[in-house]
Amino acid sequence: MTKELKAFYYLLSLHFFAIPFVYGQTLSHEQLITNNEIIIVDRTGVSNDTETPVTFGKLEFLNALKATAVNISKTEEWSGLNNKVFLVLGSSQDSLVKSLLADKLNSLKNKPESVFYQWVDVDAGKALVIGGTDFKGTMYAFNEISEQIKDKGLSALINLENTLEFPDNKVRGLDRFIKDENDDEWFFSEEFWQYYVQQLAKNRFNRLTLITGYNDGKKEDFMIPVYPYFFQVPGFENIVLKKNLTKTPEAYTNQLRRIGKISHNYGLEFVFGIWGHGRSESLIDGLPENANQYTEYCSKGMRELLKRVPEIDGIQLRVNYESGVGGFGNTADEFWKEIIYAIGKANSNRNGNLFLDIRAKGLTNNIRKWATETKIDFTVTSKYTWEGVGLPYHPLQMRKAELDLINNFDKRQRYGYADFLNESRNFDFIYRLWGIGTTRMFTWADPDYVKRFSHSTSFGDSKGFQVTPPMARKDNTWPLFSDKSMVYYQWEDQRYWAWYRLFGRLGYSTKTNPEVWQRTFKEHYGKAHQKMSDAYAAAGKVLPLITSSHLTNHPANYNWAEMDSGGALFNAHNTNPLHKSKNRTYQSAEPGDPGMFYIISDYVQDVLSNTIQPKITPIQLADYYKKIADDISENILSIKEEDIPNQFQKEYKTNVLDLTITSALSMYHAEKIMASLNYVFFEETKNKEYLHLSILHLEKAKLSWGAIVNATNKIYHSSPRFLHDNGTWKDRLIELEKDLDSLIEINGNSKQITLQNKTRAFGKTSITFSNGFDAVVPSAITLKDSLQVIFKSNKFVKESQIPRVHYRMADMTLGVFNKQKMIWNGSNYIAQIPLENLNPDYDLLVYFTCITTNEEVVVYPGIFNKKQNEPYYTIEIEE
Repeated sequence: MTKELKAFYYLLSLHFFAIPFVYGQTLSHEQLITNNEIIIVDRTGVSNDTETPVTFGKLEFLNALKATAVNISKTEEWSGLNNKVFLVLGSSQDSLVKSLLADKLNSLKNKPESVFYQWVDVDAGKALVIGGTDFKGTMYAFNEISEQIKDKGLSALINLENTLEFPDNKVRGLDRFIKDENDDEWFFSEEFWQYYVQQLAKNRFNRLTLITGYNDGKKEDFMIPVYPYFFQVPGFENIVLKKNLTKTPEAYTNQLRRIGKISHNYGLEFVFGIWGHGRSESLIDGLPENANQYTEYCSKGMRELLKRVPEIDGIQLRVNYESGVGGFGNTADEFWKEIIYAIGKANSNRNGNLFLDIRAKGLTNNIRKWATETKIDFTVTSKYTWEGVGLPYHPLQMRKAELDLINNFDKRQRYGYADFLNESRNFDFIYRLWGIGTTRMFTWADPDYVKRFSHSTSFGDSKGFQVTPPMARKDNTWPLFSDKSMVYYQWEDQRYWAWYRLFGRLGYSTKTNPEVWQRTFKEHYGKAHQKMSDAYAAAGKVLPLITSSHLTNHPANYNWAEMDSGGALFNAHNTNPLHKSKNRTYQSAEPGDPGMFYIISDYVQDVLSNTIQPKITPIQLADYYKKIADDISENILSIKEEDIPNQFQKEYKTNVLDLTITSALSMYHAEKIMASLNYVFFEETKNKEYLHLSILHLEKAKLSWGAIVNATNKIYHSSPRFLHDNGTWKDRLIELEKDLDSLIEINGNSKQITLQNKTRAFGKTSITFSNGFDAVVPSAITLKDSLQVIFKSNKFVKESQIPRVHYRMADMTLGVFNKQKMIWNGSNYIAQIPLENLNPDYDLLVYFTCITTNEEVVVYPGIFNKKQNEPYYTIEIEE
């Protein structure tokens, strides 16, 4: 068909001829607006008085336009329009939008939730088409352009470039926990849920999981089991709550339905998490003592729940012994079989419109088989990095406690991807970033972290992520701020807008324009927005670095990086009771990733025996903490308070305290590493120079912790409680004082060396960890190929410095990586990785190391590499 004939048919059927708008073509205000009027062709097919995601987005967009004082003229057709420029709103499923954009949307085919802004020339003039590939994408498009208009006015439309966006991660979920009856304040608040879910939708989260039964290591707790709090299970009418709660079961059920409905109104899936199925006999009367009858009660309760609350899209289960059924390493398979069959029956009744999310810990092959038999959409969800926020990559190695019990389902699948990522699996996989052990109270905003995290959550062809936000599991019995005059929010969650913005928008796409968060920083911090952004970018690395390099204890109940000291030098001085019971000291604490980082006491042993391992050394780590602390301080000290808009002064003053605290925390760990390192050297060598250095560094660590105590006293509640009582920052200061007193006592009358002459200066190692190197690694191979990898560097003189290549299948249960010495070929180092033992069902991971000195080890690509998201390369093995 000729071009002219095609044009004829377009004109005949649609009264227009559409061609792509040419880049570089500029519009004037007068072309877009005629007589102070803007024309909108509304093809959304929804009225403005309905509760739908598209309605929400469209009203946001129209209200943003109205705020510019322009008049809006809406129509569903454009025949007879005289304006040179007009807007078309709608999804690609609309016939007019589809015809307008023709093949411009080919790259978005089979990509739900995608967004487009596209200019086209039409017979009447020019049209800007705004929408998405479905109702969620269309809502996202409207919300984004409305924010741009609020920021730039109508010039946002005039200067808008052709844009196509699609999600990197299919699931972008957020977890929210119900702790006890004190949470009724927000659970039953329509205002809260409207604010909260709208925020999630604007930031492009697409799943909300409301979780019950996350107990503090107790078998009995609120909503365990959940069923009598919502209704009486047929056939078990004798089971009732012992306490008369303020709200009735009927009220809880109705509100659960309302939360689900609000979630749907803003384009989010609603998941109900049931983490506790134990017998809370002190709270509930009539629970069957017989195990079979109790199983029947819970399975019937599950069926009744899914019948009464059709708004639930998915059920999330915790199946390990912490659920209150089964034992350690002994999952109660027969109990879970009946629960899963009950969910499967509900799924059949809903014509397959229900899904099941099972946490990885304790998950057995039987449970996987039974879930598969029900034909339900089945997902396994595992902790991304322990019960805390680690660095944004999948750890190189499990910790000793897990590897020692690798055949125990509660240990092998406690965190990470275990052996789940085989290509023959018949279930989806999702990573959960467990913030509760790390980011509870301090504001946080590091785009680089979230980009790397978002990129890594499709690893192993996974489906995406779920995240636990700041303030998760906070007891709703105490105010966050001790000084009420500094409160500038209605809901405490509002403090963390930057966290939600980054994880939502960069979780949607790592290619998201930085303008998306920069405009909000500019609104809140005025002329100081770049300095604040830079300070947050540096500060955002501190807590994950602590968790990855120094995870004193795994459980989030007891390990809280914002407050924890990392352990005392002497166990008897530990403030944290779990540290004391486990005999943990700062120098003996295991890293979160023992494949990347050293235990301090092990490092000392290896230095003394001249057997340094290819890991980032404590000295390198101390240098990096010092650099981060300096970067934060440099940025916040250069800010002028008068540059902050008046309406955000309170927010700035409280947030800059968070940054000050984080800087001091980073400096504390820099000094504490050196104090503990020198103390271990003293213990091993009895050389008192090491003891003197330990005292000097611990004195400086104490000063930094004192600064933390002073800053937290200015803003936060004196005794913050989350899962349970973690103590206070001041408690840890006492711990440090006791350590220092003990060091001084051991030193006795020995003369102290001077700080200027003997203390080790910071900054002697390469703080980028991988400076000046590069590598060549294929992205895919077949087992018939050879696998050569290249490490680009100068030739090393010493035998001990020759680089090694490390490789292992993407199966964490295999433990440590294989290691092979590389060969100098006259220009680079090369190695041939043997293929005979590789499993094509898994990807292969590769990285390089080089021990340059006892203090400095190159791990390449390493952490924070600007060219590589993860500290390893991934090779797909094709048969």
